[in-house]
Amino acid sequence: MKLQLSVASLCCALALTAMAPGAAGRSSLATRHVARQSGPPSLASAVAAVRGELQGIPQQGLVLGNGSAPVTVFEYADLISPPCAVAAGTVVASLIKRFVRSGMVNLELEPIVESPLSEELAVGAFAAGDQGLGWDYTQLAYIRSTPLSNGPLDSPGTLAGALGLNLRLWNSSLRRPLWPVMIEKAASVALIGDFSAYPVFIVRSAADVFAPPFIRVLRAPVTLAKLAATIRMAVRTVG
Repeated sequence: MKLQLSVASLCCALALTAMAPGAAGRSSLATRHVARQSGPPSLASAVAAVRGELQGIPQQGLVLGNGSAPVTVFEYADLISPPCAVAAGTVVASLIKRFVRSGMVNLELEPIVESPLSEELAVGAFAAGDQGLGWDYTQLAYIRSTPLSNGPLDSPGTLAGALGLNLRLWNSSLRRPLWPVMIEKAASVALIGDFSAYPVFIVRSAADVFAPPFIRVLRAPVTLAKLAATIRMAVRTVG
């Protein structure tokens, strides 16, 4: 779970190639992640939806997809942010379906922590990643959120239990000293990049011995069309 972005590379990307914001993309998938007047789906229904979305896609920590994919997309997001929950059900869900599942992209979540609850959820996601369900945990947290709830309606432990995690191992993993380090790395990138709204996506091509990697920063709000076009640009740079 390495960050894979040097400070120099990120600064260069931000200075030269940062994308302008666009209109937020939406799709019918949003109904799974953004509560309507009747509220979010039940916990059991939400777990079923997450499993259907992610079934068969490899996970390692908070990296989703084929480790040898030609493109990596880093998502900087807060697990209690309503805009991030909207993106989870629209842009991210479509990204997973169209690009991650095909093996073209692997998707790495970089949790942003701006409150005690977002820190609890970020650490919970890292701990779930130790059991191969980090992305299930984050997507479940988003599905069970409402625009006014500032996070999921369930406690971090309830989310872990609903996913069938080994709670003894999960609770033990919560105490790993690596997680604060990972959170601080994400915060450092956000500070350098002057990220003011989330989610932010960074698209990076695989390393090439003959050329520097392709890097683009897409600031919130990000449309699926803009993200897809940037991914295709990155793929074309890989020899």
